[in-house]
Amino acid sequence: MEKYTSIGFTKKEHKLKGELKVLVEDEYLEDLLKTPVIFLSIKGRHLPYFVEEARLEKEFIIKLEDVDSKEAAHLLSSKEIFLQPANILKEDEKELVLEVQSNLLFGHIKDFTLVDSELGELGKILDVIEFPQQEMAVISHNEKEFFIPIHESLIEKIDEEKQYIYMNLPAGILDV
Repeated sequence: MEKYTSIGFTKKEHKLKGELKVLVEDEYLEDLLKTPVIFLSIKGRHLPYFVEEARLEKEFIIKLEDVDSKEAAHLLSSKEIFLQPANILKEDEKELVLEVQSNLLFGHIKDFTLVDSELGELGKILDVIEFPQQEMAVISHNEKEFFIPIHESLIEKIDEEKQYIYMNLPAGILDV
């Protein structure tokens, strides 16, 4: 079975030529600039797309092969982006020096265990990702990955010492 590394997400289409805005974790920016192929999570499968062009403007923009219209790009928006290990550069191969600083309000809860007031313990937080509207915790529950909104109104308590976060999540959040 192929291994994949999640590096970010497609956002919305950019202009009319089939380009996509993407949100990529800082540590994978150079990998995305140099990779010939990315994989998008579509209906639970990792589908390959060849990268025609990748560039950094105000936002990161990619152009995928055979995606030539705004409508085609729209179908690929809001998808998780993956790379295969062979397309991730080793530290000594990297040329870009990035100064990484986290502006995440809840970035410190990575590796905490998420507990819902109704469902109980849901799992360990694998990552905290910033979306335009809010931060999301990535958890693995019953062998599926879920994105859980992290907002003060949903948090009941954070136990820093035991590394637990207690939340009151909306009903049906794991039914998606």
